[in-house]
Amino acid sequence: MKYNLIATCTFGLESVLKKELIGLGYNDLQVQDGRITFQAEELGIARANLFLRTADRIYLKLSEFKAEDFDELYEGVKNIDWQDMVPVDGVMHVNGRSKKSKLSSVPACQSITKKAIIDKMTKSYGVEKFTEDGKVFPVEIILENDIAIVTLDTSGTALYKRGYRLHTGEAPLKETLAAGLILLSNWRPNIPLIDPFCGSGTILVEAAMIGRNIAPGLNRHFLSMKWDFLNRSIWKKAVEEAFDKRNTNKLELFGSDIDPKVIKYAQLNSENADLNTMIEFKQQDITDFKFTNKKAYIITNLPYGERLRNKSSIDELYRSFKNSIKYNDQFGKHIFTSHEHFQEIFGRANKKRKLYNGNIKCHLYSYY
Repeated sequence: MKYNLIATCTFGLESVLKKELIGLGYNDLQVQDGRITFQAEELGIARANLFLRTADRIYLKLSEFKAEDFDELYEGVKNIDWQDMVPVDGVMHVNGRSKKSKLSSVPACQSITKKAIIDKMTKSYGVEKFTEDGKVFPVEIILENDIAIVTLDTSGTALYKRGYRLHTGEAPLKETLAAGLILLSNWRPNIPLIDPFCGSGTILVEAAMIGRNIAPGLNRHFLSMKWDFLNRSIWKKAVEEAFDKRNTNKLELFGSDIDPKVIKYAQLNSENADLNTMIEFKQQDITDFKFTNKKAYIITNLPYGERLRNKSSIDELYRSFKNSIKYNDQFGKHIFTSHEHFQEIFGRANKKRKLYNGNIKCHLYSYY
């Protein structure tokens, strides 16, 4: 049986997520802003949750239909065979979004959706009252241009929460975005990678996982593991595949930061991920930066105001960074920042990509 799945991602990472899905063997893809719809066997639900580095969540798409009024919304939701998925004691949380649709009241749409589900299950189970004290089934109703899409969230906790990052500094970078920056840079594991503003080490930990081909979801659980309508064996098969795909590549990963506290955080996070032997961290000011290799990649999330108490020092910091690496012409530099005038300080980039760190508009500036 084929399932329709939706992988969501940070705006700007769609191309990276598409490559990831193709790499997993899924080719019939529909790409939209912030999400990609694809088809997969039941095993694909486990594989997508386990392997995708840049996806935020994996949704099971249940239905898509026109909904210009509440009657159409009610009937469309009620037509879904909820009893085939949700047990009589299932907990159904309904979230909603509406964009450019006549049904613009999200609370009303959520209420109608929940009523339609309960009415269908009342008829199917012959029960008038539901305890909703069993397993959780998060339902989402999305309305865009008067088209309704009904989904179940198979991930539960967002996929960026890998489980290793227990300590963070200010304005931490999500793991999914850090992985996206690395994949956009085209870094290869045989080339040294440096993050001179490493903070709590997220970019380098994600790079170690990429370099060793360690599945990002290998050490966590997913909500749909508990659902009875999915075969439990899919998770065992996906985990076995993940272990088989790991390699023993030799990696050269280096991180530094002026703040000794966040360097300690970075070391602890890399230990939590069992990757501490692959990454070298040290406390260092950017003016002391030295790296003798002729070739390397720099991928870094520069401090951009939110991480600095004195915002007037940003330009000075960026100039110091530029001066510290100006003699390393063979370095590929991929710099992530929200500074609108970054190129005026650092020079015109070969490529500029718009991305978002939470609600902050940023750019990835690539110098090849």
